[in-house]
Amino acid sequence: MNAKHLIAGAALALGCWTGAQEAEAPRIVCFGDSLTSCGGAGGRYSDMLQKSLPGFQVINSGVSGDTLAGGLARLESDVLKHRPVCVIVGLGANDYWRRRRTLAALKRDYEAIVSRCHAAGIRVLIVSCFGNDKVPDGVDLDFDRPGLPLEHYAAGLAAIERELVGKYSCGYVPDMQCGILPKGRGDLWNDRNHPNAAGNRIVADTLLPELRKLLPRPQSE
Repeated sequence: MNAKHLIAGAALALGCWTGAQEAEAPRIVCFGDSLTSCGGAGGRYSDMLQKSLPGFQVINSGVSGDTLAGGLARLESDVLKHRPVCVIVGLGANDYWRRRRTLAALKRDYEAIVSRCHAAGIRVLIVSCFGNDKVPDGVDLDFDRPGLPLEHYAAGLAAIERELVGKYSCGYVPDMQCGILPKGRGDLWNDRNHPNAAGNRIVADTLLPELRKLLPRPQSE
């Protein structure tokens, strides 16, 4: 075998080894709506997490416009099939804006997502925009009526999240956007609702401390 063949063989072996190493890296799935998919190529918060966690493979499963029902429908294909060690669940914002379903229906879908991940041995980090919202004074939330005022939906989603966090020992980030407020800043936002790459860097930094608590050790970072 000549030198050219030796070099080619070594390159092929190195490529196979590198691919095997990547395949063996524990996986993290970022599972959500446009807040997960926004930011452009290399500018999503999942891309920033990948840079901070080189010992893991971070998969973005964000779908713009998705809801809790949509997330549940694609859970198998977009999360469970990857066999991740952890899933970041960021859903509910579009349910909030649309106000079409009851809080009881949203809770059923949310719990189905979390419980199926939990049963598969996947650690869950719930990331929210509503976790600090409280039930308005004098209001008894109606979980069985659609079309509630927005502030009631926000408080209801926060209550659902806190219940699931306690029941399934999830990690929790109550406000994933707390570091990039107010909205609309041109340096951090593409529009009123979606961060740009710079904003997503801050979002990733906000998630990292809670995410690290759920990840297996040691981490090669």
